[in-house]
Amino acid sequence: MTRWLYGLLLVILCPWLLVDSLRRYVRVPKTARVAFAQFGRLPTGLPVGGVWLHAVSLGEVRAAAALIAAIRLRWPGLPLVVSTMTETGANAVRALGVPHFYAPFDYAFAQRAVLSGLQPRLIIVMETELWPNWVRVAAERAVPMVLVNARLSDRSFARYQRWGGSLLRETLGGLAAICAQSALDRGRFSTLAAGLLLDVRDCGNIKFDGVAPIVLPWAGGARPIWLAASTHEGEERQVLAAHRALLQHNPNALLVLAPRHPERSVRIAAQIAACGLKAERASHLPSDAPAPVQADTQVVLLDQTGQLMRYFAGIAVVFMGGSLVATGGHNPIEPALFNRAVISGRAVHNFREVYAVLAAKDAVRWVDNERQLAQAVQMAWADPAHWQAMGHRAHAVVMTNRGATERVLQLMDELLTR
Repeated sequence: MTRWLYGLLLVILCPWLLVDSLRRYVRVPKTARVAFAQFGRLPTGLPVGGVWLHAVSLGEVRAAAALIAAIRLRWPGLPLVVSTMTETGANAVRALGVPHFYAPFDYAFAQRAVLSGLQPRLIIVMETELWPNWVRVAAERAVPMVLVNARLSDRSFARYQRWGGSLLRETLGGLAAICAQSALDRGRFSTLAAGLLLDVRDCGNIKFDGVAPIVLPWAGGARPIWLAASTHEGEERQVLAAHRALLQHNPNALLVLAPRHPERSVRIAAQIAACGLKAERASHLPSDAPAPVQADTQVVLLDQTGQLMRYFAGIAVVFMGGSLVATGGHNPIEPALFNRAVISGRAVHNFREVYAVLAAKDAVRWVDNERQLAQAVQMAWADPAHWQAMGHRAHAVVMTNRGATERVLQLMDELLTR
């Protein structure tokens, strides 16, 4: 792609993006509303002259939590602001007590407005948010920008190689450095940046540096329970079929179903009812204490955001979603922080390196369909000691692979002291 074609695309998208900005304005809390925030308008009172960290959504904010804490500890007087593009991400940032704003769309005038308002010394971008105008404007103003925990899936790498063209190379050339999350990712970025003076490092996966949050573990009573976490469209059908099979041998079994996007809960509730299963919504359960659900409840539908850690803490048998469909899987490190091994489908290309390490240590159980999923859950219930040992191995993998945050801090120190 060339810069003029990218600019034309932004012009075409402008009406839709204006509508989207108004929609987001209505949806955010009144205390956080800024009209046309995505076009360069900032909330009042943001600290200036420090670090701007961008984490597009909830998953990236969770990954950045350890880095945010480390930056505050290493440079207590350095202003830090975090931008996101989603409301769930924004809520997670506010929960960390960090000043937040919504990132601008990639129009040069919007990026210039934000940079003028923030006057950052350094920009950190979690994972792979490559926005050409943002990188170009930052480079014009000599503000170093670093990709942290950067990764390239098979599909993204192939797409960049085929369609990236001169615009991709210009964008990569404007970066100060890339901290890749694995040797494979470092190699892929190096291939795309061949011939450019770009510092590409294998810093490791920063998600390994997370810590288990202090939460009140969810408890569903003395019943065989399993958790299907971060499921996607087309996956709930398989999970519910597996649960119906489990109920034939365990009539009091309980499934906690946690869709990746809770706004789909109405449709999923109808799907559960169509399967002949009785469900309760987590939002209707007592919130002040972990209380068992009704005895005849077969499914608890987690229809809230920000609650999943309680369920990782309280439920031993976990299936990680996004893996029986072509989504690419979700982060198995989060349950591992609570000594949980996971059951997973094989479509985990978004976390290939993490799953490879877990599999090498026998800390993940692979399944290909609902029949195997039911068998895996039943085996975990039948031999809890073995399943617990797998969970301890998963936790050991996390502890062994820590250190990415410190490597990112070292790079930050180099850039901040130039």
